[in-house]
Amino acid sequence: MKRSLMMIGMGLIGLMLFSQCEKSDPPSFQVAAQAETMLNVSYGSDAWQTLDVYLPANRTTNTGIIILLHGGSFIGGDKNEFTAQAKYLASSGFAVLNVNYRLVDGTGLFSQPLPVHRESAIKIKDQVADVGAVVDYALAHAKEWVVSGNRLALVGHSAGATLGLLYGYDAKNNGKVKAIANLAGALDILFTNFPNWEQLPPYVLEAGYRYTGYEVNVANEAYYKAISPLYTANANRKIPTLNVFPENNDIEGLPKQDFNTYSAFGAQLNLLKVPNELLFVAGANHTFNQAGKWVLVLDKTCSFLHKNMD
Repeated sequence: MKRSLMMIGMGLIGLMLFSQCEKSDPPSFQVAAQAETMLNVSYGSDAWQTLDVYLPANRTTNTGIIILLHGGSFIGGDKNEFTAQAKYLASSGFAVLNVNYRLVDGTGLFSQPLPVHRESAIKIKDQVADVGAVVDYALAHAKEWVVSGNRLALVGHSAGATLGLLYGYDAKNNGKVKAIANLAGALDILFTNFPNWEQLPPYVLEAGYRYTGYEVNVANEAYYKAISPLYTANANRKIPTLNVFPENNDIEGLPKQDFNTYSAFGAQLNLLKVPNELLFVAGANHTFNQAGKWVLVLDKTCSFLHKNMD
């Protein structure tokens, strides 16, 4: 009798423990029916380190995350300029983080007759670190947001695209970022490989100094290659990359932003066996602000990411 009672007791304890496990372990696949928006969320201690989160309706734990990076020549720009693009991507079924990051100091850069010569406390390497911080923040909150922690992509425009590429091809991206969309990003910021580079506008050479902390000259080329995706792409980080080139890609005198540079980048990715595609947007300028151009670019971006985020 005692043995029977003992067995019954142990069985009840087992059922209680099983019931507790069921309650504490949520199902691996979940659905969140309601869309959510969270604005100006801090991901760091600096006032510029903020982001807006757009979570689509009917998202699941398989919903991919897009980190959206604005442009602005590394010295300007704001996430608010890309609110419409962020909402469009969210309406296409992605969770979107529209990001601000710390900026290179542009004070006096366009002063006449010559720019003010000064070192910036924030350099491009620090902006790349901000991208990494956002990636980690997104992955840390994926479960809470009911989205996938295994399907994350970077989408950037202009300088933001350059930052996305620099992080994506860096060793710090140890499988976190699955795909990148480069929308008119600067790929070659070496400067000294441009004919008569000494005659480039003074503000361009000063910008280079502020980007890196080193003067533009042949002796310092290594520092400029380190901020140029054309040179940082490597076979150890074969991140599928979409390159979007606007036909009229004029960027305020910045050299090496032509179609030849994009072709050279594609050739380098092919050599490294990095999956890549090129979208040439006829009639578009650097900001894609002609009617229908942004929709074309974002639709292609969504299609590319759906194919390459897994």
